[in-house]
Amino acid sequence: MPSYIAEALLRGEEARDLAFGLCDAGQLLNPDYLPMENGHAKLDNGQVFVAVRTEMPDTTGAMFEWWMGWHYMEPQRYKLWHPRAHLNNGTREMRGDDPVLSDREKYRTTHYVTEYIGNHLDRITITFHDPRRFFGEEADLSSGGTTALVCGRVDLQQAPITVGWLIHQIREREDGTEMRSRFWLGRPEISGSRGGDPRNWLLRSRWFQRMAMPRNLGQDMLVHCAMEMNHLAGFLPELYGLYHPDAQGQS
Repeated sequence: MPSYIAEALLRGEEARDLAFGLCDAGQLLNPDYLPMENGHAKLDNGQVFVAVRTEMPDTTGAMFEWWMGWHYMEPQRYKLWHPRAHLNNGTREMRGDDPVLSDREKYRTTHYVTEYIGNHLDRITITFHDPRRFFGEEADLSSGGTTALVCGRVDLQQAPITVGWLIHQIREREDGTEMRSRFWLGRPEISGSRGGDPRNWLLRSRWFQRMAMPRNLGQDMLVHCAMEMNHLAGFLPELYGLYHPDAQGQS
């Protein structure tokens, strides 16, 4: 785990003013760094906000999007990403090895994920969407050196309850490439429900939150993401090269 993540953990929960809501995700397209690149905080609406930056030399956005469509086809592939915490992944279509489809077509579907976040076993789905749903139709998705945006909604497998949102951004910097990950977690709602739905008031009650949400969610998510992305950065360029021999030297 990078030393700057250890420093973020030592700081503990940060001031909420350093974080931002999902509606302000467009800040990620600015070329400069934001006030909190590594850390966690709680927003006014009760969501846990987590920010993680990972240095990924020799990695490109195309490599990461390929990985997203490749890894779910076997548990062994998924465990490569985080051997300590990942158990299984898959989709209903299982189309990750279809040579006819683009990498985006392969991964932009619903993934059925089983993994540990801290000591909590999560059985969730992550449905990956077109980034314009998060950033707006008019956004310049290549701004700030961005080469990939992987955006998803997190739901429980056992019930149609949305428990979070995530964005992974790959962008080029003068000294290499980096990933910036953002999570908005822990404000459950019935998937697709409208504001004011009385069922959501129950889901957001303190009783349900204590029962269903890990106590150290922000800290545990920070550690999990930092470990899996730093590990991925160590082998993804070589793995991608094995599957794309004609692309060697172009990254």
